[in-house]
Amino acid sequence: MAFGAIDFFCTNGMVRGEHDKVRRKNTSGFSLDRFIGQLNRSKQDFYAQSERLQGWANKPIFFGDVKPMLESLLKSDKTADKMLRLYEQEANTRGHNAWALYSAFTNYASYADERNGFKLRNTAGDTEAVNMFQREAKVAQWIESKQFNELIAA
Repeated sequence: MAFGAIDFFCTNGMVRGEHDKVRRKNTSGFSLDRFIGQLNRSKQDFYAQSERLQGWANKPIFFGDVKPMLESLLKSDKTADKMLRLYEQEANTRGHNAWALYSAFTNYASYADERNGFKLRNTAGDTEAVNMFQREAKVAQWIESKQFNELIAA
């Protein structure tokens, strides 16, 4: 059983995104009560995450506050400007809210080409998967950062 914001899944068992997975085999050590408890906790976590994301969609943010937050968070004017442009694109669709900023962050972690302005450099070896995983880790850090949380709390 998988609950959460699933970005991708394959029949080989690979699941990508922010999710919780509960998997148990029916063996001699299997406890149906424990399994049901795990499913209930996963379901509660899923609902809590859904409420968090809906709260971000309902939370307006002032455009003028986004740029200084990005400059502080990303520590590079060039990167902050590119992320601000990506936020503007998302805000045109979703409105000026915390969800649009989160969506810009996840867009950064989803594409390695020119679609979002964050094209990966062509380096020796096959490093794209590693770099994209590192981007996902950065996004997780950004949404837990003091700067992001102060912006959406204002």
